[in-house]
Amino acid sequence: MNVSLREARQADRPALLALEQGFVSDRMSARAMRYLMTAPSCRFQVACQDAQILGASVLLLRRNSRWARLYSLVVDPRARGQGIGQRLIADAENAARAAGLLGVSLEVRADNLAARRLYARLGYRRFADLPAYYDDGAPGIRLRKPFA
Repeated sequence: MNVSLREARQADRPALLALEQGFVSDRMSARAMRYLMTAPSCRFQVACQDAQILGASVLLLRRNSRWARLYSLVVDPRARGQGIGQRLIADAENAARAAGLLGVSLEVRADNLAARRLYARLGYRRFADLPAYYDDGAPGIRLRKPFA
């Protein structure tokens, strides 16, 4: 599959909002997307094949933290299993390394077993349990991947 990564654009928001509908809760709003696409501390990437957006990642590079935070990762359900999520994560990790950070942290729903398997395969380890973390009361797990 010929997929390229690029910076998200405001014109991508309708397609990105459609991808967000795949989440059970805690969907990113159009307003949040608009903000994140212009925030200097944010790296918002999309994975595209031709003109179709197949996935996206949002990496936060916070000024007062030595850790980057993978704030969001989404892949179109029809394109899962093709390495798109892994490419987006690798891109985020490379940006965090280039910024001189210690590693990447993220939160994942405890019941999202496919995502948890992917993160484990890529070296992310459980750092904290997050009871009732999501809007619908579901628990989450904070994962971290140190670079050194």
